[in-house]
Amino acid sequence: MPFKHLLAGIIFIIVIILLLTGIWINYENSKHNLETNAARLRDMTESYIDNSFQLIDAGLKLYDNAYNNQMEQAFSVVMADYNRTGGDPSRMDLEALKSVIGGLDIYVINDRCVIEYSTVPADVGLDFAVIYPDFCTYLHEIRNTSGFYPDRVVKDWSSGTLTKYSYMPTSDHTYILELGLKAEQFEGERRELTYTSVVDQVREFNPYLGEAILFQKQKRAIGNPSYILTTEDHTILDYILWENRTSQEVRDNEKKRTIFWQVIDMRDSRYASDMSIFAKLTYNDELLTSQLNQLALMHAVVALLVIVSAGFLAILVSRKLSRPIEQLVEDVDTIAGGDLDHKVRPVSGYELSNLAEKIQFMIEKLKEQIRECEIKEKRFTDLVQHLPQGVFEADSAGTIMYANPAAVDLFGYTPEDLKEKMNILDVLVPEDRFRAQENFKAVIHGDKTEGGEYTGLRKDGSSFPILIYNTARKVDGGTVLGSRGTIIDISRLKNIEREIRQLNIDLERRVAHRTMELEQATSEMEAFTYSVSHDLRAPLRSIDGYSFILQESSKSRLDAKEQHYIDVVRKNIALMDNLINGLLSLSRIGRQDLSREWIDPKPHIIEVVAEMLEQVPDRHIEISVGDLPQCYADTVMLRQLYVNLIGNAVKFTRDTSKPRIEIGALEREAETVYYVQDNGIGFEMKYADQIFRPFQRLHKPDEFEGSGIGLTIVERIVRRHGGKIWAESEPGKGATFYFTLNGSP
Repeated sequence: MPFKHLLAGIIFIIVIILLLTGIWINYENSKHNLETNAARLRDMTESYIDNSFQLIDAGLKLYDNAYNNQMEQAFSVVMADYNRTGGDPSRMDLEALKSVIGGLDIYVINDRCVIEYSTVPADVGLDFAVIYPDFCTYLHEIRNTSGFYPDRVVKDWSSGTLTKYSYMPTSDHTYILELGLKAEQFEGERRELTYTSVVDQVREFNPYLGEAILFQKQKRAIGNPSYILTTEDHTILDYILWENRTSQEVRDNEKKRTIFWQVIDMRDSRYASDMSIFAKLTYNDELLTSQLNQLALMHAVVALLVIVSAGFLAILVSRKLSRPIEQLVEDVDTIAGGDLDHKVRPVSGYELSNLAEKIQFMIEKLKEQIRECEIKEKRFTDLVQHLPQGVFEADSAGTIMYANPAAVDLFGYTPEDLKEKMNILDVLVPEDRFRAQENFKAVIHGDKTEGGEYTGLRKDGSSFPILIYNTARKVDGGTVLGSRGTIIDISRLKNIEREIRQLNIDLERRVAHRTMELEQATSEMEAFTYSVSHDLRAPLRSIDGYSFILQESSKSRLDAKEQHYIDVVRKNIALMDNLINGLLSLSRIGRQDLSREWIDPKPHIIEVVAEMLEQVPDRHIEISVGDLPQCYADTVMLRQLYVNLIGNAVKFTRDTSKPRIEIGALEREAETVYYVQDNGIGFEMKYADQIFRPFQRLHKPDEFEGSGIGLTIVERIVRRHGGKIWAESEPGKGATFYFTLNGSP
């Protein structure tokens, strides 16, 4: 074999090996770059969705909680009316209450999780145990507690309206009261905080992302109510919702796509509603496959051209072995080493020159594809750069690798400061760094973490409250490179919280001051009444004594008219004495300390009845004393109460042919009600509120004796025991006085 042919063969083999190796290396690098870029885009897409949704939910939570104070105040009105009815919702005028509390809808839910009463008639009878079992469980958990339980703003999927609900157990734990606020501003406030807009942004910078559908816990598509779930979708959603709250990936080889079910878990134990989002992200695998096929085809063509060119080159080199071959080999080695900007130098000879051009063409195509990938990456970077929230990336040691302008400005640093390899812990006050470090470690190790509140430290030394959401930064294979997260300045929110706390403190102080002033005024009034009444008795008794002496000593010298005048004076003195005694008794009731204990009232009442009958021996009065439950009361005051009520009944049955008085008790709305009933002259009910006022009499003094203060003392005794008193009567048919004695040891 001629040497030149052997040499040509050797050169041909060497050139082919070198060029094909370079082409193969370049192909593998390009393939790896495409696949890595696609994976990175997917990772960034899912991280951006998760972080953005968490931020949106935090913003929505701020809007939702802004109405808590209004709803809590409305609850106080509804609860007061519930207590007024003795815990009977059927006696509540819900429509009237709705107008009083600003149009909020009212729901009364029984212990079976059924809406029993409501201002929304269509919702009466709604059984949550059947349609929302988890919500029914939540109601059972709060039923035996007390306080205010706000919920989030949720959408009614049938009407499309947004409603904020709140709950409060009744004091007797029989019902749960629910308020619903429908406000037009919900739509306006939430217009800029939408989940679908985030998905639209993501779809712009990730060409591999096709269909993106968002679902809530009710398995309804957000922004696309007409979307129909497949059987497989239902199966996966049920598994995610009820068995395993983790993201799931499904490979559809037939349609050449990957479906990723991403779980954005936003459950909060403080609220009944689960605001979690479930995203169905469909990735177009065919696009990546097509790009890889085009890359392989291009390299195959180049390889074919290289083989052909190498044949011509071998023939040429066999004839003209010189520098051109070395030059070409050097250029190919440089390109194979990754320097795609290196230009293949011109060489002599058609074959070598053509080969050099083809290689350069291949390189330009590869560079074009790389530029396209860089453009797509820049779009995502620009999006992060213009976010109003701070965004950062850190390595596993916490060293900041990237921070967007918002994060840099938030802490008062410059981009040049980041070149000094700052640690994420450096932007926190020292006392928060250990807790933050533990949180970051948990993220690195794959543990589930939520956003945490910290105190940020600016470059100038000033501090401010911040909220940090931190997630792991992974690559293919699940390897954790570090963490990424967002930072939010919550100074304004904290200032609002402090203002609210200060307002509450000021209000409590004002209430305490007003209460003290009222108690002082009441005490002074009672002391004044006692002093005046006590000081009047001495001159009054003197007048009575001297008038009696005058009457007795001058009886023979006074005519009938003068004698009548002295009688009138002495009757008015007696009346005045009764009034003073009544004032003194009323004053003592207000100043006397309560000494309450459990007592059986019946023996004391029997003694009072015996004393009353001894005072009217000429009258035949039928008095019956029924069964009386024990009560927690002051024995002396309780005896005085019955003395006045029974004495009142004895007095006003004087003109009755068969006077009858009944003393007893009954159970009404889970409360013991005591009563004293007579068949005397009675009174009209329009005067029922006047009879307990001091010196208010419905009859003339010459008709029925008395000071007009006895029922006032009774009302004061009942009120000091925390009870209430009222009367029912009809002229000619007697009167019944009812009272309660609340309180317990």
